[in-house]
Amino acid sequence: MAARKAAPLAGWRRQAVRRMEASRAEMLRLVARLPEAEVLRPRTQDAWSIKDVLAHLLAGDEETLRRFHLIALGQADRIQWFDLDYAHLFNARAVALGRRLDLKAILGRMKRARARLIAGFRRLPDAALRDPGHDYTVVSWLPAPGWSHEREHAREIRAWWRAQRGARTRRR
Repeated sequence: MAARKAAPLAGWRRQAVRRMEASRAEMLRLVARLPEAEVLRPRTQDAWSIKDVLAHLLAGDEETLRRFHLIALGQADRIQWFDLDYAHLFNARAVALGRRLDLKAILGRMKRARARLIAGFRRLPDAALRDPGHDYTVVSWLPAPGWSHEREHAREIRAWWRAQRGARTRRR
């Protein structure tokens, strides 16, 4: 029975790693195609610039890595889960810290943070991924900071950029 449970979990872990790698590669390729001035331009992504979005994603990776560390130490009860108020505070801090860094620094930190995140994820024992003693299991919450949230932001950025190019074409 244990071998049967381990196989689906091992498959889920491999797929999760592929998704984390793919979502980050997709975002970095997208940003690399954009003019830097557009990445830095304020309020293109609601109240944020694209660079602010990148700082937000970086902070998410760093928070996820902290969670993995607490889980590995057997201290998952110390994880700060996000309610709406805490999410707003977390995002405000992340963006404020990101605004102190240049774009190149953020992109470099994003690459390194994702590599550390994946390494930390791979080190977690299988039992930790579905541990019923945690408030939320890793398999339930990891998709959001791991890949789905990043892909949502990439879709928003692509849609904004298409609209910008369309507006320029119409003005000509």
